[in-house]
Amino acid sequence: MKKIIFSLLVLATCFSAVAQNDRSTQDERDKIQKAKIAFLTNRLDLSVEQAKLFWPLFNEYDSKKMLLSKEYSQKKRVIFEKAEDPRNMKEEDADKLLTIYLDQKQAELDVEKSYMIKFNEVLNSRQVWRMVSYESDFRRSLYRQMSREENNDPKRGGGRN
Repeated sequence: MKKIIFSLLVLATCFSAVAQNDRSTQDERDKIQKAKIAFLTNRLDLSVEQAKLFWPLFNEYDSKKMLLSKEYSQKKRVIFEKAEDPRNMKEEDADKLLTIYLDQKQAELDVEKSYMIKFNEVLNSRQVWRMVSYESDFRRSLYRQMSREENNDPKRGGGRN
């Protein structure tokens, strides 16, 4: 019960921080990362020994995924900045974007495959599956919370009258 309450407090803190525009992006990412850790910790039911081995591995995995996302976003941004009107881009630019998209998906899959093997050395398969599943649940809950806060933000035209 204490874990659940702690996780909810961490999540609430994270979500309110994300909604504030005056916070730096890095601060927001750090809070989201802490909330993700609390969310996963509460659901994976790790032993102390497993946690010692799992979290450094998970942080490495998460960092690699974020680096891939940044790398491929930059590649796509270059093409979008070059295009005069992204909705009517040249066929050649669209081909490049599709290639970048597929390269990114393959790179992400390669990271996933290699880390699933590593996770399976530390956790049982059920826990690894829960990690994958709960990571998706966390993203969905974060998006829902951000959407709710955005819809209730009077500065963005939301809120109740």
